[in-house]
Amino acid sequence: MANLNPFKTAVNVITGIANPEREAFVARTLFESGKNIIFRAISGQDLLEFLRNRSLDSARWIVIYTNDLPGIAEIDIATWNDAETSIIDLGSNSIDIDLNALNEMISRSLRNPLVHTNSMSYLQNSARYRSLIGIIGSAGAPGRTSISLNLAAEAAQQQQTALIDADNAAPALALLLGQSDESSQNEFSLTENLTLFTDLSSTNEKFQNLIDINSKIYVDLGVMPKFADAIIDRRKSAQEFAQWFEKFNAIIYVAKSEEYSMRALERFIDSRSDLPKNLKVFHILNKSGTSRRHRTIERRFQALIPNGSGLVIPYDYSAFDRAQTNCSPISGVAPRSAIRKSFAELLARIENLETQSSR
Repeated sequence: MANLNPFKTAVNVITGIANPEREAFVARTLFESGKNIIFRAISGQDLLEFLRNRSLDSARWIVIYTNDLPGIAEIDIATWNDAETSIIDLGSNSIDIDLNALNEMISRSLRNPLVHTNSMSYLQNSARYRSLIGIIGSAGAPGRTSISLNLAAEAAQQQQTALIDADNAAPALALLLGQSDESSQNEFSLTENLTLFTDLSSTNEKFQNLIDINSKIYVDLGVMPKFADAIIDRRKSAQEFAQWFEKFNAIIYVAKSEEYSMRALERFIDSRSDLPKNLKVFHILNKSGTSRRHRTIERRFQALIPNGSGLVIPYDYSAFDRAQTNCSPISGVAPRSAIRKSFAELLARIENLETQSSR
C-alpha cells in the first residue's frame, strides 16, 4: 500500500499518459501553476491500484489521463469522479492541446467536479448564458448591492429581469427594498418585469426556467474571494460561488473611491488569469466625489483597468437618501437625475459587452 501521508497539498495530481512528450508538457504546465504530479501511472491497472490505496486526507485529487494508456479501457475510470477526485480525459495523442486549454480543464474540474464531464470535447463546446451577469466587489461596502439593484431596475424597463441575492455572507437586497419576511418567502415581485430571489442557486430548476424565457439575470455575489482558493474549497458556499462562475457571461467588479478598495482591485486584476478565460469583466469605480483625493483615485482606476472596460459612477447623496427612504431604485425617486443617467449608461455598456461575447 502506498504511503501518501506526506502529501498534504491542497491539490494532488495523478497522471496516466502514455506519450512521454505529452506527459512532460502536462507536468510543466502543472508546475507553472503551483501543482506537482505525485504519481505517474504506466498502465490502467497501475492507476487503479494507486487510487484504491491512497489516503484521502483533506486534499482534492485530479487524475489526468489519455485513453491510449495501456489497460485504461479495462477499468471504469469514470466511477472515481466524485467530490474528492476529478477526472480529466485528454483523449488520444492525436488530439492537440495547448496551455490555455489544459489550464481551463484543470480549473473547471476544481470548480465543479461533479457537474461536468472534464474532457477536451466538453471544453471545446462549453457555453455561457449571455443574459447572466454577476456583480462582485471589494470589501468595505463599495455599493455593490446598490449597483445590482439599479442595474436590474434599468433592465426591467425593457424586459423580464431577475435579481438574485447570492451573497451568503451578508445578504441585503431584500432589506434594502423593505422586505422583512425572508424567513417565509424567498421570491418578491418588485415590478411587473422585476423579481427578486433570495434563495436561488445556479442548479435550481427555477433558475433554468428564467434562462428558458430569456430573462435578464443579475446575481449579487458579495465580496470577491481569492478565486484560486475558492475553486478548491469544499464548503457549500464556495462551491455555489464556483458554480455561478461556470455560467456567467460577464462579471462586474465594483470598487469604491477609497485607497484600500483600489488595492483590492489591483489584486483582482493581477489574479485575472485564475478566472475562466472566456469570462468578460467590467469594472466600476463607485461613490466617486469631486475632491482632489477622489480625482487622484479616479485617475488610478483608469490606469489600472483595460481601456474601455470601466465606468466611474458619482455619488449622489440626495438621490440615494430618497431611494433608501422609499425602499426604491433611483429610477423611482430621481428619474431625471445624473446618477440615473449613469445607471442607464452602465446598462448600455454591459449590453454591448454581452453582444461582443456572442460574436
